[in-house]
Amino acid sequence: MSVDVILGTAGFGYHGRIPTVSLAKEFLDTFKQRGYNVVDTAFVYPGGFQGESETMLGVLEVDKHGFLIDTKVRSFAAQSHTPDSIFLSVEEQFKRLKVSKVRTLYLHCPDRATPFKDTHKAMDDLYKQGKFERFGLSNFTAKEVELFVQSAKENGWVTPTVYQGLYNLVSRLNEYELFPVLKKHNINFFVYSPLAVGFFSNVRRGQEPGLGSRFDPNTRQGRRLRERYFKESFFDAVERIEKVGAKYGISNNSIALRWLMHHSELSDGDAIIIGASKIQQVQENLSSLSEGVLPQEILDVVNEVWESVKDDAPAYSR
Repeated sequence: MSVDVILGTAGFGYHGRIPTVSLAKEFLDTFKQRGYNVVDTAFVYPGGFQGESETMLGVLEVDKHGFLIDTKVRSFAAQSHTPDSIFLSVEEQFKRLKVSKVRTLYLHCPDRATPFKDTHKAMDDLYKQGKFERFGLSNFTAKEVELFVQSAKENGWVTPTVYQGLYNLVSRLNEYELFPVLKKHNINFFVYSPLAVGFFSNVRRGQEPGLGSRFDPNTRQGRRLRERYFKESFFDAVERIEKVGAKYGISNNSIALRWLMHHSELSDGDAIIIGASKIQQVQENLSSLSEGVLPQEILDVVNEVWESVKDDAPAYSR
């Protein structure tokens, strides 16, 4: 099975967790030295300081150094997917990235205030102008994916071939509804948040995460992530996985990544997006992804844990 690995750059940015161009270059060099060459970014990265991730990648001219770029148009505001809004977003993004095209262009999340076909036609116009190679969706429902596929057939418009979504040990609801639709239409799945934004390794029951962490309650993102993950069933899950992993000398993060690579619903052409705030984390995560299958005892616990948390699991769509 061939599952790719993509470097997530949501932390790149002068106000992000990777705040300098030189540090960003270290991440990119480390990633490329391991044989990978795709980076994932978005209009809104890093959170609260939109555009800085793309700007930093543009300063580094990553496309001229062998990297392929996946990015996402402005999506989280009402009317963000009108044709004019999409065209303006792409114009601004390409200027920041210093490119004339990207590999994948995503709709980052649904804009249900804009007529669906207006959005699809705008993306088709950009595709036919050669602005991107693959049309991607992220955070859409399975029914909405079906609508895009049907619309593409009826109108001769670009068909989505990539879906980027939430998937990890405690977030597997997409296996039931979304994945069958993606497989039916040969749409690849790219995983975001494979390590639950650090919940598997950096958060413990009764220990308050520090200021500036991903779970900082003083930030909007921190409050949102705490609402998603700070549940008794999830703390129980982390402790159970940690306990069985200790028997084999395997960390929670390594279990999570190796499960995705070898035991999950991923298949050929799919990908795992990894992000980090330290070079060592990138190196460790890439090493874990290159390791083999997990012991059966660990797999049994992983599946038992899912049964215990699935009623609390976050939705795969927005």
